[in-house]
Amino acid sequence: MPISVLALSALLSACGDDTADYPTLMPTDALLAEPAIPGHAGIAAQSPDQVVSDLQAAGAALAISATEVTAAASADDAALRGRADALAERAAQMRAEGDPCDDPTETGCERR
Repeated sequence: MPISVLALSALLSACGDDTADYPTLMPTDALLAEPAIPGHAGIAAQSPDQVVSDLQAAGAALAISATEVTAAASADDAALRGRADALAERAAQMRAEGDPCDDPTETGCERR
Protein backbone atom coordinates (compact mmCIF):
# COMPACT_ATOMS: atom_id res chain seq x y z
CA MET A 1 0.00 0.00 0.00
CA PRO A 2 2.67 2.61 0.87
CA ILE A 3 4.40 2.04 -2.47
CA SER A 4 1.18 2.70 -4.39
CA VAL A 5 0.60 5.93 -2.44
CA LEU A 6 4.14 7.06 -3.22
CA ALA A 7 3.73 6.22 -6.91
CA LEU A 8 0.38 7.99 -7.05
CA SER A 9 1.79 11.17 -5.45
CA ALA A 10 4.73 11.16 -7.89
CA LEU A 11 2.33 10.76 -10.81
CA LEU A 12 0.07 13.60 -9.62
CA SER A 13 2.99 15.97 -9.04
CA ALA A 14 4.17 15.39 -12.62
CA CYS A 15 0.77 16.43 -13.95
CA GLY A 16 0.80 19.86 -12.30
CA ASP A 17 0.43 23.14 -14.19
CA ASP A 18 3.89 24.73 -14.41
CA THR A 19 3.02 27.59 -16.79
CA ALA A 20 3.62 30.13 -13.99
CA ASP A 21 7.33 29.22 -14.13
CA TYR A 22 7.76 30.92 -17.53
CA PRO A 23 6.92 34.48 -18.65
CA THR A 24 4.13 35.01 -21.12
CA LEU A 25 5.52 35.45 -24.63
CA MET A 26 4.49 38.31 -26.89
CA PRO A 27 2.16 37.15 -29.68
CA THR A 28 3.86 36.93 -33.08
CA ASP A 29 1.26 39.11 -34.81
CA ALA A 30 1.92 41.92 -32.31
CA LEU A 31 5.67 41.45 -32.62
CA LEU A 32 5.66 41.59 -36.43
CA ALA A 33 3.02 44.34 -36.81
CA GLU A 34 3.88 47.58 -38.59
CA PRO A 35 4.86 50.32 -36.15
CA ALA A 36 2.09 52.78 -35.36
CA ILE A 37 2.70 56.53 -35.50
CA PRO A 38 1.84 58.07 -32.12
CA GLY A 39 -0.92 60.64 -31.98
CA HIS A 40 1.39 63.52 -31.08
CA ALA A 41 3.44 62.88 -34.24
CA GLY A 42 0.55 63.65 -36.59
CA ILE A 43 1.84 67.16 -37.41
CA ALA A 44 5.24 65.78 -38.37
CA ALA A 45 3.66 63.20 -40.63
CA GLN A 46 1.41 65.75 -42.34
CA SER A 47 3.78 68.73 -42.71
CA PRO A 48 7.49 68.18 -42.07
CA ASP A 49 8.22 71.80 -43.10
CA GLN A 50 6.12 73.05 -40.18
CA VAL A 51 8.19 70.94 -37.79
CA VAL A 52 11.43 72.32 -39.22
CA SER A 53 10.25 75.92 -38.83
CA ASP A 54 9.03 75.24 -35.28
CA LEU A 55 12.40 73.76 -34.34
CA GLN A 56 14.26 76.71 -35.86
CA ALA A 57 12.08 79.17 -33.94
CA ALA A 58 12.66 77.28 -30.68
CA GLY A 59 16.41 77.23 -31.37
CA ALA A 60 16.43 80.98 -31.98
CA ALA A 61 14.54 81.58 -28.72
CA LEU A 62 17.06 79.45 -26.82
CA ALA A 63 19.97 81.34 -28.40
CA ILE A 64 18.44 84.67 -27.32
CA SER A 65 17.88 83.45 -23.75
CA ALA A 66 21.45 82.08 -23.60
CA THR A 67 22.74 85.49 -24.70
CA GLU A 68 20.67 87.22 -22.02
CA VAL A 69 21.93 84.85 -19.32
CA THR A 70 25.53 85.35 -20.40
CA ALA A 71 25.10 89.14 -20.41
CA ALA A 72 23.52 89.07 -16.94
CA ALA A 73 26.34 86.89 -15.61
CA SER A 74 28.93 89.32 -16.97
CA ALA A 75 27.21 92.25 -15.29
CA ASP A 76 27.29 90.50 -11.90
CA ASP A 77 30.91 89.41 -12.29
CA ALA A 78 32.31 92.46 -10.46
CA ALA A 79 29.98 91.93 -7.48
CA LEU A 80 30.86 88.23 -7.31
CA ARG A 81 34.57 89.01 -7.51
CA GLY A 82 34.19 91.39 -4.54
CA ARG A 83 32.40 88.72 -2.48
CA ALA A 84 35.04 86.14 -3.33
CA ASP A 85 37.84 88.50 -2.30
CA ALA A 86 36.08 89.31 1.01
CA LEU A 87 35.61 85.60 1.78
CA ALA A 88 39.25 84.85 0.96
CA GLU A 89 40.35 87.66 3.27
CA ARG A 90 38.13 86.36 6.11
CA ALA A 91 39.50 82.82 5.62
CA ALA A 92 43.06 84.17 5.88
CA GLN A 93 42.15 85.99 9.11
CA MET A 94 40.65 82.83 10.60
CA ARG A 95 43.74 80.81 9.71
CA ALA A 96 45.95 83.47 11.33
CA GLU A 97 43.88 83.37 14.55
CA GLY A 98 44.41 79.62 14.89
CA ASP A 99 42.12 77.02 16.43
CA PRO A 100 40.26 78.35 19.50
CA CYS A 101 40.57 74.95 21.19
CA ASP A 102 43.26 72.32 21.15
CA ASP A 103 40.62 69.61 21.40
CA PRO A 104 37.32 70.62 19.70
CA THR A 105 35.50 67.77 21.49
CA GLU A 106 36.18 69.37 24.89
CA THR A 107 33.23 70.67 26.86
CA GLY A 108 32.98 74.46 26.61
CA CYS A 109 34.95 74.66 23.36
CA GLU A 110 33.09 76.93 20.96
CA ARG A 111 33.85 77.58 17.36
CA ARG A 112 33.55 81.07 15.98
